[in-house]
Amino acid sequence: MNLRRMKWRDESGAEMAELAFVMPLLFMMLFGIIWFGRAFQIYSTVNQAARAAAEAAAVPSCSGCASPNTYSYSSCSGNSCALKTNVVDPILQAAHLDPSQVQAFSSLTDQPLNTSSPQEIGAIVSFKYPYSFKLNGVTCCPPAIVPITNGITLTAQAQARKEQ
Repeated sequence: MNLRRMKWRDESGAEMAELAFVMPLLFMMLFGIIWFGRAFQIYSTVNQAARAAAEAAAVPSCSGCASPNTYSYSSCSGNSCALKTNVVDPILQAAHLDPSQVQAFSSLTDQPLNTSSPQEIGAIVSFKYPYSFKLNGVTCCPPAIVPITNGITLTAQAQARKEQ
């Protein structure tokens, strides 16, 4: 009788079962932290690039230069291309991001920044940058591991006051 009771109380495989249950959860949490950290790093870099571009757009230009009030990346008029190429692209490249993925780049100069008195005039720069991360998923019929690509679009907008 004692032998039968000892068999029922034997827990030699319990640790392996607990490990098999906990390890996937632990790895999912670890990869989630890594993906979130990378997304936050890209978000920070994109906002830094927008701030630098707004500061560069707010700097008074030379008296002989023509500076249009609106820049659009889709039409890529002179100063907009220069602003994106000389300010935003190097910051993104330094963070190992692809500058060609910048979407909807726009720069507005001589814009009112507040509604209070005295009113401030400055530049507003905004653009979007996509971030995609890949997961491995399991399908049931037929059983297979397939890549799942999810993504978000990070939006950056910054403004800088024009010095008189």
